[in-house]
Amino acid sequence: MKLRKWSSFSRLIASGVLGLTTILGSVYTVQADEVPAAPSISQWSIPTLHEGEKYGIFPLSWYYDGTFQKPITTDKFQALVADTTKKLDGLGLKKKGTLPALPAAGTISRETVTRTLYAILTQYELPQAFEIDKYSANEYLQKKGIVQGTPRGLQLDQPSTTEQAAVLASRLVAYAYDTAQAGAKGLLWKATKGENTLYLLGSIHLGNPDMYPLSKEVREAFTASDSLFVEVNMASANPEDMKYFTDSMMLTDGTTLEDHISKETYEKLQKVLDKLELPMQAFETVKPWAITTSLSMSTLVSSPEDMNQAATLGVDMYFLQSAMLTDKPIEELEGLKLQSDVFNNVPMNIQEKEMNDALDAILNPTAAQQKNADEFTKWQQQWAKGDVDGFTKSFTSSQDFVESDSAKRLFGERDKNMATKIAALLDKEGKSTYFVVVGAGHFVLKDMIIDQLKQKGYQVEFVK
Repeated sequence: MKLRKWSSFSRLIASGVLGLTTILGSVYTVQADEVPAAPSISQWSIPTLHEGEKYGIFPLSWYYDGTFQKPITTDKFQALVADTTKKLDGLGLKKKGTLPALPAAGTISRETVTRTLYAILTQYELPQAFEIDKYSANEYLQKKGIVQGTPRGLQLDQPSTTEQAAVLASRLVAYAYDTAQAGAKGLLWKATKGENTLYLLGSIHLGNPDMYPLSKEVREAFTASDSLFVEVNMASANPEDMKYFTDSMMLTDGTTLEDHISKETYEKLQKVLDKLELPMQAFETVKPWAITTSLSMSTLVSSPEDMNQAATLGVDMYFLQSAMLTDKPIEELEGLKLQSDVFNNVPMNIQEKEMNDALDAILNPTAAQQKNADEFTKWQQQWAKGDVDGFTKSFTSSQDFVESDSAKRLFGERDKNMATKIAALLDKEGKSTYFVVVGAGHFVLKDMIIDQLKQKGYQVEFVK
């Protein structure tokens, strides 16, 4: 049991060389001891599910349970309907009715799915832009792109697969949010020089469903861009760089963790791992900074499974996947080696001290630690609202995320280097549009990237 739990947890043991400052760095995944199962997803549905899986209307586990492309069960259909309704409730529209009774048993046909999704939408008092009264249910869903294909090809009397139902529900949510001019605004700036345009999106690397769908304006800015720039391209990392990164996490000189830390710290780590039901042997050759990173991040979520979901919903990962799906070029501002060195070059005694702080927070949780987790949730909410003032005030007042020794390593020289590279993009001859995704902290702190670009004379405005 512990080893299985560890294989899940180990995928994120290095989910950020940036430790507590997950909002500043990149979320990394590493290979688990076991080969992950392949998802059962049709090629045609991937672009839609890439969006829909972020909405929280169905769990990612559906991809892997062997039934995703088989007729949807009544339990799954009821769950999908309930969660889709909950997502549309987030629009804040007044309800004027309730859903008709859902099937309690039997086969769920495509007709049942389409009519139920239409009924979900018509529960609300919809703005005129929805044009809800112009067409019949299936005509409406086709006109709005929720159901695609000709009436003859819809085969409405046939059973609906889980995949088909998830795709239609995902399209319904995307359509409703776009038509209502809703969606997460993010922290987005626009910089221009001559005919060059550069969008700067401050990222939060651990996300939640409330941060999706993104607003149409943010998505259109990305679509209009010629290339995506990120701190590190983890979607297709160079094998040599990945080896460098994994080696930097591990003790490769024949020593073990016990050789580098005190007996008291080692015993404290054992207590923490027992509490988390993780095997000590899995950490025997892991450096303290990597352990600190993993354990510190674990305090922001309730389980390794939640961590996996949070990483999947991270803003960087979303745009990396979007770029790959659309063949948009991906460029790096830093790279895996540079970010690996940020913490790996820290003296071992400092690594041990910071690991002790993380261990104490888990063994003796205080109101301050809970406040950090609550603060992080607040940042996600402020990001979704585009509340740059609230986010800046909250973020800059957080000691652990800004004033700690580990956080201080992340600012200064790195920001100057990234600002220089970003400025070079604006200075290029010709006409180009770029989309840059960097940890939000690098944008909102005083004298960091945004301020440095302004000081260099570039026009930079926050997109409201």
